Amino acid sequence: MRYYFFELLACPVCKNPNLILYTILEESREVNIDVEKVRCRRWCSLYSRSASEVLIEECRKCTRRDIIEGVIVCNNCGRWYPIINSIPVMLVNKYRNPKEDEVFIKRNIDRIPDSIRSLMKIPKI
Repeated sequence: MRYYFFELLACPVCKNPNLILYTILEESREVNIDVEKVRCRRWCSLYSRSASEVLIEECRKCTRRDIIEGVIVCNNCGRWYPIINSIPVMLVNKYRNPKEDEVFIKRNIDRIPDSIRSLMKIPKI
């Protein structure tokens, strides 16, 4: 998942657009993209500041960064969504695969800081 994509997301459960992104693994990948068309409009999740404060050169570097694994957390309802193989799995519970969630949590729980973990509604494993 690209950082510039993050500001388009909202929690599918409570519709909150103010999500928290935590990157576990990212890679640099060259892309042929018009930075002006994809740059963040409101908030830069990579630098955690207003998009208007981010220089275009910083945006250019950001477009090369791909989040391979991470977690998105809704700070309103506590629902969490894994990023697996660069894809944010933004599904409500009835469409989630509990086994996949369990594998993701077991693999990554120690990599996620307490400040993020405390917001996540993680089922007992």
